[in-house]
Amino acid sequence: MTNAWKQLDVAVIGGGLGGLAAGLALRRAGHKVRIYERYDYGGEIGSSISVAANGGKWLHEWGVDVKKAKPVILTKLIRHNWESGEIEGVYPFGDYEKLFGYPYYNVHRKDLHDLLQRVVVSPDGEGTPCELILKHKAVVVDYETGHIKFENGEETSAELIVAADGIRTTTKAQLGITPTFGTSNSCCYHLLMRRADLIANGLTDFSVEKAIEFWGGDDKNKIVLSSCSDGEIISCYCFYAATAADTRDGWHNSATRDELFQVLKKNLDPKIADAFAKVSFDIKQWRLYVHEPLPYFYKTSRKGDVGVCLLGDAAHAMMPDQSQGAVAAFEDAGALGYIFSKEFIENTGVVPSLAGGLKLYESERMPRVTKIQAASLRARENLKERIGWSTDGVDSPDKLTIEEVCGYEPKTHMDGLAREILRA
Repeated sequence: MTNAWKQLDVAVIGGGLGGLAAGLALRRAGHKVRIYERYDYGGEIGSSISVAANGGKWLHEWGVDVKKAKPVILTKLIRHNWESGEIEGVYPFGDYEKLFGYPYYNVHRKDLHDLLQRVVVSPDGEGTPCELILKHKAVVVDYETGHIKFENGEETSAELIVAADGIRTTTKAQLGITPTFGTSNSCCYHLLMRRADLIANGLTDFSVEKAIEFWGGDDKNKIVLSSCSDGEIISCYCFYAATAADTRDGWHNSATRDELFQVLKKNLDPKIADAFAKVSFDIKQWRLYVHEPLPYFYKTSRKGDVGVCLLGDAAHAMMPDQSQGAVAAFEDAGALGYIFSKEFIENTGVVPSLAGGLKLYESERMPRVTKIQAASLRARENLKERIGWSTDGVDSPDKLTIEEVCGYEPKTHMDGLAREILRA
């Protein structure tokens, strides 16, 4: 049956975390992959990202040595009083790795991005190394022909095009999708402090707890702090209620310390207020948007032999409050790699066509990410929804549980769906 497997010519649009993961997953499955990135990576900085077990399992399956991304393994959630800093609740992860198979990693985005860049093009590991092609912004993507035209005038084609071109994707419109989204009533400052600077100034070493730490002011004002890069960098997300003055778009808007303190209450916990006042740091402002679920994730040619699918933020941009944005993209990539693999055929006895495989991809991914999107939006103004992963008594039928998120078995789910969908 594995003899029926077919190598695909794949073009991935976008070389962020989702695009690199897609390239790696499809490379590992034996396909020929080119990844096109619009920039040259010169400005790649970012902040920290959490990689829960449902994302970490894919990194391990693809042979990524996560230790090289200098992760901090998170052990608990800690909730602080906004004014005093007093601990109001500790939510240990307990036997997290034993339960879910992999640790709960926290990494600097750049550390993980740099690592994935190296792995996708490395001659080591299964599959032909991906081509990583920079300074190529796709402006035309044709799902009928597989043709791609770039802003620099170059052109290419592929059987499968994976659009991982982010929250401002230009591919959705070319698939006939008009996304519905609007500004959130929240914004965020994200900043990075060095542990060494905190210690040098006699301030609190926030790396000690290896935790996600919350300070909750009101429904919208929250500070979320955790360490990464082997504990040497402290990453903070400071969420606040948006005002009419918050008109800037994007993730990397320049910001100042004074602007940060203007949105923080004056009675903020002195330990963190002193850190913000005395330590130099890189700070950016981030405008948050609420994206409604999309009607579909892919389109194929009339013959079904060429197709374009959306992945990551291009498919399901979400609020950051469940820390699942990057992880959901890794799940997307893992699903594509598995569906178009010899392993899938061996496990199910089903040989998917390109169109059938993309139908299965959408059927598996859409319900899951839509639920995570909704839960992330609720958690923006209700911290109990976020901590509610650990069954803290919140009586909400839609509340995500840690078992749903981190204990998900995607291959088992896809195998079952394949028997329903592809054999129907």
